[in-house]
Amino acid sequence: MSECKNYEISNGSLVAKVMSLGCTITNLYAPDKNGNPVDVLLGYDTLDGWASGTASHNAVVGRFANRIAGGKFTLDGVEYKLDVNDGPNSLHGGINRYEKMVWESELVTHDGKADCVHFHRVSPDMEQGYPGNVTIDVYYTLTKENELVIEYEATTDKATPINLTNHAYFNLSGTKVVDGKIQNVLSHKMQLDSDEVLEINDVMIPTGKILPVSGTCFDFTKEHTIGERIGEFGASVAYGYDHNFITHANESKVCRFGKITCEETGISMEMFTNQRGVQVYTGNYLSGTHGKNGVVHNRYDGVCFEAQRYPDCVNHAEFPSCILRPGEKYWQKTIYKFSN
Repeated sequence: MSECKNYEISNGSLVAKVMSLGCTITNLYAPDKNGNPVDVLLGYDTLDGWASGTASHNAVVGRFANRIAGGKFTLDGVEYKLDVNDGPNSLHGGINRYEKMVWESELVTHDGKADCVHFHRVSPDMEQGYPGNVTIDVYYTLTKENELVIEYEATTDKATPINLTNHAYFNLSGTKVVDGKIQNVLSHKMQLDSDEVLEINDVMIPTGKILPVSGTCFDFTKEHTIGERIGEFGASVAYGYDHNFITHANESKVCRFGKITCEETGISMEMFTNQRGVQVYTGNYLSGTHGKNGVVHNRYDGVCFEAQRYPDCVNHAEFPSCILRPGEKYWQKTIYKFSN
């Protein structure tokens, strides 16, 4: 492994620690209602933990985040085959993931303050099975508005699917261990500006149908706890939320997606994005993973809000396109705004 570089940035309230392995945010400290810093991200204590972890903790995911059915797609008349690493599907780029690669990186200052880290790499033609040499830049910035802003830019020399996100596991109650456990996120309150969700089949692939959330366990248009209706899924859905909610964004416009709140710490986080979908994932497969402070995680210890294009959209002509072509620029912006 190339040398992994570590950085710390701050806006005077939020503090983020990041590293060049996978563009990973190892820690994000937000003040609670008493002004005490709380690390609101799950993760690991050691570099070996980050390097060997399999759950994409807080890292950049690509070239295509989420699932592609059957590990294959056809583009411009050519079929491409990908790693199959999630049942019959390809997930988060397959086996050779961006999160395990060391990116070029540099600290960026504004007005003399170290508040941004810039990451860069070229994903070569046919890496992970995808066509095209893709140049990717990622920026993590802390703003004076108590925001963590993540921006992605990419260009290609050959038509290719692209779908980047950060797979951050949030827990606004923090990572403090009590009796070998941390408080899970089921008591977090959540409100989403989303009226629709993608229907999925029994291997988590969209059917092509977009369903209204009204009257279902996916309805968070009014705030309620994450755990209130988490047991109301059909037999095809494993354990909890792992679904793509539809936003009001259109990739040229950043819109609010939603908010979570932990009453115990008083910390709230709002999310804004220009992506048409956000995968809400409640850590359904975290059980048994070893995390910070020696904890052995249980299901629901974290929740992810992965801003992205629709899963498997490369195989759905009815979905908005995910194809980047030469001369075009991919741009993704997601904002996590904290308050207490």
